[in-house]
Amino acid sequence: MNTTLKQVENDHKIVIGNDKENRVHFFADQLIQKKDTVKELLHIQTNQLEAPNQSITGLLFGKMYSVYTMGLFEILLNHGLIIDSTPANIGIELKEKNAMNYIVKEDDVHAMENLTEEEIKAHIYTFLVDHLQPLFQSVAQVSGCKSTHMRSIVSHNLHQRKCALMRTHENKKLVEIIFRWFTSQELFKRNTRNPLNFHFRYYKADNGKETYVRRHCCMKYMLHDADKSKCCPTCPLISDEERDDRMK
Repeated sequence: MNTTLKQVENDHKIVIGNDKENRVHFFADQLIQKKDTVKELLHIQTNQLEAPNQSITGLLFGKMYSVYTMGLFEILLNHGLIIDSTPANIGIELKEKNAMNYIVKEDDVHAMENLTEEEIKAHIYTFLVDHLQPLFQSVAQVSGCKSTHMRSIVSHNLHQRKCALMRTHENKKLVEIIFRWFTSQELFKRNTRNPLNFHFRYYKADNGKETYVRRHCCMKYMLHDADKSKCCPTCPLISDEERDDRMK
């Protein structure tokens, strides 16, 4: 188990242990409930990034939170573990610039084999509806960015990881099933929407490399004096000709 936990930390910045709480700067529930706490986090990250404004910091917070989201997705697939992501359970440790570690008590990590399918789905639903959506709404309200853009960036990164896993994972059917639970309407009633339910344009470069194109720019290029040569290959702001060049 110790080897697994170390791998999870190295791969996904999710630090699991019952003695790690002293590393937490903020808990997710505090950020959801208290605007002053969000202002404090954004102030720190804006200064560390030297961002031109907090709107960009807010968007980039969303992009970095995709690290935790992809971690939840992948440790389910690769280690058979599910985290109870109730907001009070998840601590955030601030690192350099806007990097973050995610601190979780070992008591809040459960083996899939000990849970029913419905219990696993309930944990994913809790993360999406009670954690990610209100957290992004809180950060967006304070920073001035759009929570829709934050969520689409996270969903895009999940789409990218799913593509990579479909090439390498031994159980491709399970990858498809878990991916649907995270990004489709499968866990949601007719009049409610999955906050990560987005569709992206699929693109195949001349050299055969494949990607999904983001719906919204993460604005990271604005940290480089608005130099669009710094845009990601997946950015919607660049032409497909430029995309081809960057995917070589």
